[in-house]
Parts: sequence; structure tokens; C-alpha cells
Amino acid sequence: MTSKGMKDVAQKMRGMDLCMLTTVSDYGRLASRPMSNNGEVEYDGTSYFFTWADSRMASDIQKNKHVQLNFKANKGFLFVAVQGEARVLTDRRVMQDHWHEELKQWFKDGLETEGLVMLVVDAKRIQWWGEDDGSVEL
Repeated sequence: MTSKGMKDVAQKMRGMDLCMLTTVSDYGRLASRPMSNNGEVEYDGTSYFFTWADSRMASDIQKNKHVQLNFKANKGFLFVAVQGEARVLTDRRVMQDHWHEELKQWFKDGLETEGLVMLVVDAKRIQWWGEDDGSVEL
């Protein structure tokens, strides 16, 4: 497995939107659920997701910040695993920068939706498998 730069990883991940976000539950078990990257295409090692403050996912992250994101390219053979640390944000100013109107299908009142929070995942290690395997330590 080779080590490449963040620019190489960003190029590989361009257009990858859906992933599985895995947290560690209260009982030390892994819990995964599908999430959308909300169309963020210029990956810089940080991912943003919107969810509910009272969700199991937010609760898991507040107790254990270690998460994993698993992506698969829509075309071809490429899998990406992002190991990172997550946090739950409630700052609407920060959330505004990552808001997309199509999110209103889940959050009817937009950024004013009661209980809306944003998860921020900072990558610590990224691995991929495909035409060329590789990894990046951040």
C-alpha cells in the first residue's frame, strides 16, 4: 500500500456522496448507518453531516469521538475508508456554510429546525482500494 497526498485522495473521492458512518455504541458495539456528504466534492479531510440532536448517532459521538466513514464509488472499483474523530456542532453560522436546500426533505424548517445538529468528522487516516491501493495519515 502506498502513501499519497491529500490532493490525490480528494481527486479519487470526487463525486462520492453516500457513505456508511460507523460509531461506537454504549456497549462497545459498532453501529453503522447511511449518510449523505451533501454534495461536498472538494474533500479536504473533513466531512459534514446533518442529523438530529437526540439521534443515537449524535449520542454515540458525544461519548466516543472515534468513527469510520466507508465510501464506494458509483462507477468502477474504488472503496475508501476514512478513520476519524467526530464532534457534534450546534453553531448555525458554521452549519450555514454546509447547508443545501434539498436537506429540507428531512429538516422542514431548514437551519431553524428544532434539534438540528451538524456532525463534523476530521479524518486521521484514509485508506483506499481500487486500481491502486493507498493510504494517507493526517
